[in-house]
Amino acid sequence: MNQYVTFMKFLILAILIDPASGAIAQPVPGQPDPTRGMALATKLCSNCHIGKGIVTQGCGQPVDVPTFSEIANRPDQTAERIHGKLIMPRHPMPTIPLTENEMTDLVAYILSLKAAD
Repeated sequence: MNQYVTFMKFLILAILIDPASGAIAQPVPGQPDPTRGMALATKLCSNCHIGKGIVTQGCGQPVDVPTFSEIANRPDQTAERIHGKLIMPRHPMPTIPLTENEMTDLVAYILSLKAAD
């Protein structure tokens, strides 16, 4: 898991660094920020969304919890569908109080993992 998180941080930074100046691009106010979304995902979601058949912290039983990449790459996946799952999660996913900006950042991060078609 740590290697995955490290790789994703590297990948997002590689996307955000301006090669001409070496400066990190600043988030646009009011726009979804996948970097902030990755930080939220690491902090709030990584206990469960780490792989198939992993014993999650709260239940002690293996649960078929999809990884973020699997969520992003579902057929016909949209930002609206992911957002809806954050607002109205199904068991075993807990309800996590997030602001609207946090939700859009988290959705942007998840969708950043979508494989190119």
